[in-house]
Amino acid sequence: MSDRKPHIIGVGNALVDVVAAVDADVIARHGLTSGGMHLVDADAAHALFEEVGPGVRQSGGSVANSIAHLADLGLRGTYLGKVAGDELGRTFREEMGGMGITAPVPDAAETGTGTGRCVVLVTPDGQRTMSTYLGAAVTLAPSDIEASMPDDGDILFIEGYVWDAPHGAAVIECAAQMAKANGARIALTPSDPGCVERNREVMLGFIRRHADILIGNHLEIGALAGQDDTEYALEWAIGEVAVAAVTESEKGSLVADASGRYRVPAAPIARVVDTTGAGDAYASGFLGGLSLGRSVEEAGRMGADLAATVLGHYGARDGAAARAIAIPAA
Repeated sequence: MSDRKPHIIGVGNALVDVVAAVDADVIARHGLTSGGMHLVDADAAHALFEEVGPGVRQSGGSVANSIAHLADLGLRGTYLGKVAGDELGRTFREEMGGMGITAPVPDAAETGTGTGRCVVLVTPDGQRTMSTYLGAAVTLAPSDIEASMPDDGDILFIEGYVWDAPHGAAVIECAAQMAKANGARIALTPSDPGCVERNREVMLGFIRRHADILIGNHLEIGALAGQDDTEYALEWAIGEVAVAAVTESEKGSLVADASGRYRVPAAPIARVVDTTGAGDAYASGFLGGLSLGRSVEEAGRMGADLAATVLGHYGARDGAAARAIAIPAA
């Protein structure tokens, strides 16, 4: 009997979360809205990062979080995403490596872009304001995939946000073709309804050509389906792919494959602190269950259980950054 561990490969935008305690005037001075999420350019990112200092750092990005959670399941993970050869890039690689996650793509060339980062500013009232700069993440190219794709993956998990990058469509197509040639199943998360709106036609084409597994919340899958009712979204999804999971926060999820449709309740939790990253964790548990040969219903329960582990703290993963978000500035 083989003791080989299933292997899941992720492709996405590599980011580092930087949590810093600041006074409220920092928010206004940088043109941010308190409590909001902002996508900023290189100059704005540099100015903010210079002011807030090193902060508390933790590797992030949607599919990067999903791959990181495989360590909780004892499964193998590889992450393909681009960072720069700077201090934040080293943070990303060292943290992923410390969890046993392989991240083989070489550093981006020295172009001044820097590693992508999400700076989380925590003000004395406990409010969190986020400023995201994608940086080197969007320089991921098909040649990086060709040089780094493992030949023994069981599932390739693709992040919809990659389509927003200049070479995103080519990166995704290259990754899918290589993984399929090696016998892997292809899983996709649409990332968010806005990402679907920007890329709907290319996503639909990709799903029909390549996807075996579709996973996302009812708004994301609904944006693809043209209607965000959860049951409708699931029926649409299972008409396109072999396996689908549609999540709906505290209502749990609907999952389906050829065996049928199943309602999976959310795992009980004493108090929800922050929902950030719960979908990433669910995806990890769900795909992990499928890779282990579990039924789609059991895979859904594994997803729900793993999602519950992140709902009780701030941030997408436990660790120093999650704890820092919970501590208001002095």
